[in-house]
Amino acid sequence: MKNLLLFSLFLLMSTALRAQESVAIEITAGAASAFSKATNSVDGGNMPTQSRMAPNAGLSVLFPISRDWQLYSEVGFYPNALRNGINTSNTDFGVFYPPAQIPRVIPSFSLGARYNFKIKNQQFFVQPGLVLSTSSSLGAENEFNSPSGSSLLEQSNKVALAFRVDVGTKFMTKKDNYIVVGLRYQQGLTDMNRYTNPLISDQTQIGTVTQVTRGSYFGAFVGYGINTGNWKRSSTK
Repeated sequence: MKNLLLFSLFLLMSTALRAQESVAIEITAGAASAFSKATNSVDGGNMPTQSRMAPNAGLSVLFPISRDWQLYSEVGFYPNALRNGINTSNTDFGVFYPPAQIPRVIPSFSLGARYNFKIKNQQFFVQPGLVLSTSSSLGAENEFNSPSGSSLLEQSNKVALAFRVDVGTKFMTKKDNYIVVGLRYQQGLTDMNRYTNPLISDQTQIGTVTQVTRGSYFGAFVGYGINTGNWKRSSTK
């Protein structure tokens, strides 16, 4: 998957350089909160998770297909929900934090379309798309043992699918580039990981807690967009 993302980035940049008159390159960065679901084996009930803010970023190439529509392709990363802590108030299980070996972010590759429109001369956009991303795998080191029991990390799918939608606004600069500000929501469509941990009460294991991730998160971002047509116009002056 990593090699695929690098090849896709190279291909997108090469295409952009060959079509400078119409292509935009956009760099974004921001903060996001990733979601996971945890259930216990005792009664099958849900357990709350502690989702912490983490970075998300992307590099996009946008190709115009009409006056209002652009196709986009992006390589980037977003927070790994396996880093979320699990909390329960009625047992000694307390807060669980995964081992440091689990990556904090997940690489992703996204394809979709952007619809641009104006409200009182201010530019806005809505951008739906599909996302491919990799799940966490520690190879042979996927099981962790402690005095209270063992933990097991399982990879449900090596490559997971998600749906994402961005909404935002653009502020044009004097050089016909732009600053972008927006919100992003991603909904996972396939399971990525299952992380099973002991559930302890009175220093005795009474069951397990299983955390499931699908690559869902919500975040905000800012960025900068470059209209590559400016490069050609500048070179002809």
